[in-house]
Amino acid sequence: MAEQTVRLEPVPSILVESLRDIGYSLNSALADVIDNSIAANATEVQIFAIPGDDFRIAIIDNGEGLSREKLKQAMRLGSSDPRQERELNDLGRFGLGLKTASFSQCRRLTVLSCTGEEKGAAFTWDLDYVVRENQWAVIEELNIGSIPFAKELGHSGTLVLWEKLDRLTGVRGVGKVDHTRIISEVEDYLSLVFHRYLSGEKGVNRLAISVNKRPIVPIDPFNTCHKATQAGQRELICPGVTMQAFTLPHRSHYESQYEYERSGLPGGYLRNQGVYLYRAKRLILYGTWFGLSRKTALTQLTRVKIDIDVSQDELWKIDVKKVSAQIPEEVRKRLKSLLATIGAPSRKAYSKRAARLTSPDIYPAWNAERVGDRKLYKINRTHPVIVSFLESLDSDLSTNLETVLSFIETNFPVASLFYDFANNEDSVTAPDPREEELTNMARTFFSALNQSIQDDEKVLSIMQSNEPFCSRWVETLQSLGIEEQ
Repeated sequence: MAEQTVRLEPVPSILVESLRDIGYSLNSALADVIDNSIAANATEVQIFAIPGDDFRIAIIDNGEGLSREKLKQAMRLGSSDPRQERELNDLGRFGLGLKTASFSQCRRLTVLSCTGEEKGAAFTWDLDYVVRENQWAVIEELNIGSIPFAKELGHSGTLVLWEKLDRLTGVRGVGKVDHTRIISEVEDYLSLVFHRYLSGEKGVNRLAISVNKRPIVPIDPFNTCHKATQAGQRELICPGVTMQAFTLPHRSHYESQYEYERSGLPGGYLRNQGVYLYRAKRLILYGTWFGLSRKTALTQLTRVKIDIDVSQDELWKIDVKKVSAQIPEEVRKRLKSLLATIGAPSRKAYSKRAARLTSPDIYPAWNAERVGDRKLYKINRTHPVIVSFLESLDSDLSTNLETVLSFIETNFPVASLFYDFANNEDSVTAPDPREEELTNMARTFFSALNQSIQDDEKVLSIMQSNEPFCSRWVETLQSLGIEEQ
């Protein structure tokens, strides 16, 4: 069959605009640039995002830097072969990250690099110039001192400067930008994605990252420093892939609401349960079960750390943005087989708590009764407060009260409660009694229970494990005329 080759060169002005829409967010774009700093053995990365009309972002590291020729090559689209074997700490892959990440946010990218042996070199991709001239051409900056933030660059290292941030500020820079929100979200994202580098974990070079001179504090999604965290055994799934399951502490183990919410991460525990996938100890994606299981309230404390090295890129189909992956079949099978046991500690934390709250030893207001494969919640007719009230009624009123209690049980809002709890456990709470109501409850409970137990200390111990008294213990003692010891 006769054939001939026909050259079809991409049109620069069209392709460069298409490259901007690969799907980076500001956070993932910044993380991609920092990957290059880590590959250059940097120990410090400074990010400057100074609020103002002429909004620019600069990422500056103290890494090894690039010579003029190497920098020029690095500015080329597709500057490295993704099929080549890479160093273990090389977080790059396609030779596209620096450019596509930057283009996704700005129309003007300048990179200035110094090796310590040269005065430094700088090149600029100006997308308006590429579109206007319709050619793949960079601008070499000859007056390095005039580049914004150049004075912040040390003896060696690299400065990446984003200007004309039209995706944030609009085409002509007139868009309204919530700088405070943007900068805060950047800090939260980087504190999680690079937490193992920020904390100086064994096997990685410690990296300090700051935003506008403010150091970023790492956030460990597994809360490994908390004494109540349960860590499973680290398991080798296959060469280059390890897995370890963690069960986070229940809310009752945290000393403050802030600490509890920080460990939950943005979106909360339910949303962020699942696999945390790391490539060369850099977080790629998190909060997913890869379609193997549903996210449930009972497993919301479960998080699984999976580590892969850079040799796994093709198997896991790591994308250019390094924010998505596909789990290989071998790992999928192993993870699926372990899911039942992985989530067990989380389910146990909630089931034990539920059992305690319905234990007859503390006289709960509700009893959980098993009927076949169903569980029914019924008002506890033997509760001291209810018994005391029943005894004050004649037979007709007692019958009427039983009808009211049964009506309340029948209309227990199961579906609504499950939905609210599954979406946000913290949004579900019981009403807080007024001071007068609490006083009446405490006195009735104490009096009724003391008639059968006749031991003040034991009655107080039971009350201290019972709501609403335990949450307002000082007020409860005051209502009983008891001074706290």
